[in-house]
Amino acid sequence: MFDTTRGPAREQLEPNVVKKLETAGTLVHDDRRLRSFFFDGRFLTARDLTREQTYFLTRQADLGRGGGIGVVAGLHVENGPDPRALRITAGHGVTHSGEAVVIPRDLANVRLDDIPEIQRLDAAFGLAQIPRETARNRSGLYIVALRPVEYTANPVASYPSSAGGTRTAQDGDIIEATAVTLIPYPDSQAGAGYESRRSRVAHETFVRNGGMRPPVDALPIAMIALDHGVIRWIDKYLVRREVGSEQTDFLGFSQAPRALREAHLLQYQQHLKEVLADRKKSNRGERFAASEHFFTLPPAGPLPVAAVDPKSLTEVFFPPEVDVELSVVPEDELGALLEESLFLSPIDLTRTGEELSSTSVLVLVPVPRQSMDQALSTLFPAERSATVQLRATASGLVARRQPGEALRALTLRRTALAADTTTSTSATGPSLADAAWSNLLSSATTLWYARRRNFPYKPAAIGQTVEEPDDLEDDFTKVLREAELYDEFGSLPKRATALAIARAYTLMRGSFLEGDSASGKPLLAGVGGEILRQKWINSGTVQGVQQRYTYANRGMGLSQLINAVAERYRYVIALPHFARASSVAELDKYAFLAITDGKSGLLQETVYESLSSGKTLDDAVAAFRKNYEHPPY
Repeated sequence: MFDTTRGPAREQLEPNVVKKLETAGTLVHDDRRLRSFFFDGRFLTARDLTREQTYFLTRQADLGRGGGIGVVAGLHVENGPDPRALRITAGHGVTHSGEAVVIPRDLANVRLDDIPEIQRLDAAFGLAQIPRETARNRSGLYIVALRPVEYTANPVASYPSSAGGTRTAQDGDIIEATAVTLIPYPDSQAGAGYESRRSRVAHETFVRNGGMRPPVDALPIAMIALDHGVIRWIDKYLVRREVGSEQTDFLGFSQAPRALREAHLLQYQQHLKEVLADRKKSNRGERFAASEHFFTLPPAGPLPVAAVDPKSLTEVFFPPEVDVELSVVPEDELGALLEESLFLSPIDLTRTGEELSSTSVLVLVPVPRQSMDQALSTLFPAERSATVQLRATASGLVARRQPGEALRALTLRRTALAADTTTSTSATGPSLADAAWSNLLSSATTLWYARRRNFPYKPAAIGQTVEEPDDLEDDFTKVLREAELYDEFGSLPKRATALAIARAYTLMRGSFLEGDSASGKPLLAGVGGEILRQKWINSGTVQGVQQRYTYANRGMGLSQLINAVAERYRYVIALPHFARASSVAELDKYAFLAITDGKSGLLQETVYESLSSGKTLDDAVAAFRKNYEHPPY
């Protein structure tokens, strides 16, 4: 058991051991961790005691960073009593340098036009060598930040340290405090409207993981827009981050920190609330496209009730290329669904329609738990009647499902089209299910959306089936057989994930279609061979092969090489040669570069001699590499 009456358990090193370890380079020093060694009879100076304080302050800052960086509690920035003032609630937080900033009581009236004070702070913190225009005339975006500061006060007597000295007075206390200051935000869209600039900063912060990085000794708590000293808007979550869950790379997939994802959702909720209030004030209504006010949307969040028309079952909030479906969710599961959706990437509205076509969204209508069974029987009559015998078993399974899995089983089997289009009806009018959806939407007071994962699924299960020409699929199968890859391709379900199968098929088929008549088949064989030779295949395996086969002028060199060998040597390179090779991409690059360097003949001869003598394409590439001074990588 640890003895609390003794000091830390550190090994004391002898001077000769220290010198030996330093010479070997195995003793690491931290210049900040230096403290005085006290013993009886030592003469103490102010320098010794000051160094002792500095040591513990440094260790305290190190421990502060270990617990997380950001706001611990409180520190909410709100509008003050007039348009030129802020209100900051009590709270505390930790800066990037590990220093604690504390506001013990609410600051009810922080005036931004307190010109002398703000200018002195700017100069002291090095934000401006010469004070800029007065705070009353400031315009632009600013970060409201808290900085840890200290000053001396309370003079005490200072006795002389020599026989001829005189007694003086010196400040006897160091007082720690927190200063409120403004940090100018570098905004490249200074000529745009303040609302557009707010959306642009949100896009830079939450999609591109960019934006301004404040000084390490400042804790950002809000961003404000000033128009000649008057506050136009306050947005806390553009820069505010909560302490906790500071995971910077979720499971190694380079996703944004959790605190950043949570901040995006909170920032969007606040921004949407203000947008709705402004549109209501100007009588513009709540039915609008998200791109009118936002550059990006979090993966889940609220949306205006008016965004979905209950009569025609259409929506206008999301771009028309986004696949939008309607579903219901128990109110008590909504939080779990939002939690699950935080791991998905934001919806970037600046992307083109083609890039958004793979985005799928669920529009959710919260329903009380006690009304859920009645809602399901009304909204999904066919599904309910088809599974009536499994009701008891299904009830037990629902409790063990993830929220996303449960919702996929309850999804309305018809996509709600964007824009103001009318829904299709039969000759007898809308179906009973459509009427039930209309009634449910008409009485809804809140709507939420959640981005869905892009899992491969059968076209018959959801959406509209698009059949490809039979001859195209037959050609693909024929090439696999000719390359001796058909059996390996058929065994994919036993040794690959569903996502890897979908990506492998897309990559192989794309290589086949993008090449010309001479290079399409070899490219398919090369890509397929590198993937299918693996014992276990996941999406990372396919992605690695895809990166190797992503380059300019793909297939052009290979096409010229194959035709030249056939014409010059009357030798046709069989597809199994490409399927068994690991350097088809390199061969393609060499062949293209050799055309301009006058080395085509040498490459053709090398390939022919290697294959005709029983060697492989990899041997040919290796032999040519020795005689070629400009490798393609």
